[in-house]
Amino acid sequence: LRRQRQMCIRDRKKTTIMRNKILKLAFRFSAFAFAVGMTGCDALDLAPIDTYGSGNFWTRKEHVIAYMDGIHKNFRDQIFQQQYVLGEARGGTSVPDVAVDGTSVSYQGIVNQALNAESPGITNFGNIYGCIANINIMLQKTLEADYMTEEEKAYYLGQAYGLRAFYYFGLYRTYGTLPLRLDPNPVVNGDFNPNNLYMKRSAGSEVMKQIKADLKSSLDYFGNNNSFDPNNRKNLKGYWSKAATEYLAAEVYLWNAKVSVDDNTANNADLSVAKNHLQSLMNNYDLSLQSNYEDIFSVNNKGNNEVIFAVRYMEGEASNPFTALMYNYQTGAFKTVGFNDENGKPMGDTLKVSTTGMQRIEYLPEFYLSYDKTDSRRDATFLGAYSRKDNSLAGTVYKKIMGHFDESINRYIWDADVIVYRLAGVYLMMAEIANMEGGDVASYINKIRERAYGKNWDATKYGYTNGNFTENELAILHEKDKEMLGEGQRWYDLKRMTLTKGGKHLVFCPEGSKDGQKAILTEAEAYKLYWPIETNMITKDPELTQTPGY
Repeated sequence: LRRQRQMCIRDRKKTTIMRNKILKLAFRFSAFAFAVGMTGCDALDLAPIDTYGSGNFWTRKEHVIAYMDGIHKNFRDQIFQQQYVLGEARGGTSVPDVAVDGTSVSYQGIVNQALNAESPGITNFGNIYGCIANINIMLQKTLEADYMTEEEKAYYLGQAYGLRAFYYFGLYRTYGTLPLRLDPNPVVNGDFNPNNLYMKRSAGSEVMKQIKADLKSSLDYFGNNNSFDPNNRKNLKGYWSKAATEYLAAEVYLWNAKVSVDDNTANNADLSVAKNHLQSLMNNYDLSLQSNYEDIFSVNNKGNNEVIFAVRYMEGEASNPFTALMYNYQTGAFKTVGFNDENGKPMGDTLKVSTTGMQRIEYLPEFYLSYDKTDSRRDATFLGAYSRKDNSLAGTVYKKIMGHFDESINRYIWDADVIVYRLAGVYLMMAEIANMEGGDVASYINKIRERAYGKNWDATKYGYTNGNFTENELAILHEKDKEMLGEGQRWYDLKRMTLTKGGKHLVFCPEGSKDGQKAILTEAEAYKLYWPIETNMITKDPELTQTPGY
């Protein structure tokens, strides 16, 4: 037996060495890959006694729940990249060089569209395939689970298919064509042939077909389960739900109705599908707009009736990355640099952050200046910094999703949730569909504006009146700028929305830029609609080809 153990240990070491080499070729796994155990030397049962050890995992319902929690942790790790880096940085939102506090801003290459195979902005497909690999494992193991009823499994399968559709849709909008891995990585199931790890890019039509298939599977498994918290875990809309799948489906079908990608031609018929999902969200989930804009993001009002899906942050746990990575500014520095508020009063540490950080990202002043002073969204979104010389606007600080100041410890806590989907987005998508159909755009825009102006609301003064297609489309874009800045929308909006019906996308039109002077991309730069892949990845994978144009 001793000899057999020694041989087994030696074989395991060889297997480990081989696996490590092959895993360098495979897509990266994230923290929850611990659930996958090595299978070498079955003669001995070497599984640890620990219930959550690799040899004993996937034997109880609690394991499925824990793994899904891990998948949501993966999502939280991705949210800054998903919303700012992929969804906004290239959308003409940000100061391209130096912030108001004198700091050289981050992501300059992305903001300035200076991407190439050597400096692609993001590498390794943004590590999104690691998240997808974990979902693929979840799907396989949950479908195989004989320790759960079909009804118990359905909720988690609905979540998994919805989240996979989310990731693939993000990759589709980012790269156009891309590898489709729908089964767990071959290494997970004991296939150590490196040739099976290489994958070519699937055509745009194949990717969109799969995204739609995953959305259907998600909705089928959720069935009539419209609850945001069916297991009473007090998640405050921090877990994927049927409503989240419906919101994503509306985004997918609206995109596919207006945007052609590779061999996948825009299909106007998809507008009606998007519209059905949006109507369902308005009617079937007890959603309503908050009466006060600032309350949407308040740490004392998490999971409110406007929220559909959010990424959860709590004091003592992970901090909101939008403040930790983007807005970790030192407003105390205003005392030294010398800024006023708009009324000419010198500012100190107005936001009470007292950090030694620097403002690594700043939105263009045009976004701040586009608000009326009576629009509550302006001061809920920005802190304006004004020059002491002439009281002109010097710059801004984004403050919509910061957190709260804890008086008991005299410290700021970065615990605001990052909201992924909310009802205001539903109304603005409905406005865009109405514009395509020749319907009433103003009614949806004015729902949003009336809340924004609150007691100052005057329909005659601030209300929108339906115009022609171009006027409506630009009004929707500008309303989203005011309502949803920082929520990962603008780059995708410019790529989807058009100046005329079926015409040029706003990313190629001066009207799409915030100052209205210069288009984000010229038509000669159309290849930049999609991101390049780094040379190193293409060198390692003979099946992978570069994004056209790079």
